Amino acid sequence: MPDEIFSYWCLPCAADSARFAAVIRQLAEAQGAPVFEPHLTLGSLSEASDMAGITESLSGLSLDPVGIDGTEAFTTSLFVRFAATPALLKARERMARLPGGQAGRTFDPHVSLCYGPPPPASHNWEDVQALLNSPLRFDRLASVRVTLPVSTHQQVKEWRIGKIWPF
Repeated sequence: MPDEIFSYWCLPCAADSARFAAVIRQLAEAQGAPVFEPHLTLGSLSEASDMAGITESLSGLSLDPVGIDGTEAFTTSLFVRFAATPALLKARERMARLPGGQAGRTFDPHVSLCYGPPPPASHNWEDVQALLNSPLRFDRLASVRVTLPVSTHQQVKEWRIGKIWPF
């Protein structure tokens, strides 16, 4: 049974977002899939909530990439994994305590590059590897209404960023 939730995304600053967006766009075009905003999912709630208190923990958030990985799961087909910082973990913990907190999912800080397996030779591996060369800086938290489980490109196409909290 599909379940609608509010997902909260840390969004990279403009310069860093552009680096990831170029790779995401290249992969999406090869898949015939929608392009999506580069983001790191902080967590999800069953109801919308004000994130002003959470953003205090995220001010100045910069994460170091630790590798590129992929799984068989649609939402983690190809991604860049990041080292968690105390500030990120504190924000995640505070969010989990809010009404409607979605517990049970292990926190694995990452930015997805595509949803669903990328076609062979669909991307320039050097462009993907270059994403590991510098930290990713974040400056906003955004809410996005998402239907779970995410398993199709049509669902990704329907994502719309709602409220944004700068930090």
